[in-house]
Amino acid sequence: MRLITLVAAAALTQMSSAAEMSPVLRALMTPRGEAFVPPARNEPLQALLRQNPKLDFFEMCGVGDARQVREALQVDPALAHSWHPIGWSALHFAAFSGDVDTVTLLLDRGAVIDARAHTRFLNTPLQAALLSGQISTARVLIQRGADVLMRQQGGFAPIHEAALLGRQDIVDLLLAAGAEIDARANDGRTPVTEALRGGHVELASYLRTRGGKDAAIAADLTKSPD
Repeated sequence: MRLITLVAAAALTQMSSAAEMSPVLRALMTPRGEAFVPPARNEPLQALLRQNPKLDFFEMCGVGDARQVREALQVDPALAHSWHPIGWSALHFAAFSGDVDTVTLLLDRGAVIDARAHTRFLNTPLQAALLSGQISTARVLIQRGADVLMRQQGGFAPIHEAALLGRQDIVDLLLAAGAEIDARANDGRTPVTEALRGGHVELASYLRTRGGKDAAIAADLTKSPD
């Protein structure tokens, strides 16, 4: 099971009861195969939204409905600092949504940019943005000061996640912001080995041209860490 799928599974199991996750949030947070689907391309989610359900604040953030988020914040500004029972902050959901306006609204109202998820994965909003490959929200988070060097569980940095996704554009964004080309996870995995694990041979080659190295240890780092 790939790392990004494990994060989704952990999010679902963090709740005290399955009933705490609404159909909208379940559709949003359930991966398809081994990857998350960006909300705008998540057909089960979009089918639910076409029924015009009443969204709670976290759902508004997760689907990137900036208008509703703005209206909710006008009523209760403290929502910008709120956390869902699955362990994600409102900013995690907004980053995952890919909607820059929603992320900006929360940051302008004091959301903690590098808040760690209340799960065993400890991922930040920037890392949540990368789960669904959201370069737009990743970029605004970085512009506003998100730490590209922060590690989540297992010692994985954002650049590991970008490499696993096969996203050279995100890799370049992170490198320009100071990410380490040879960042090593706790077991020695590098961006190069993560690109290979994701089947992205061309990206692995590109990383090597930028100075990235394969991990010279005995373990087979093309396999999943679990």
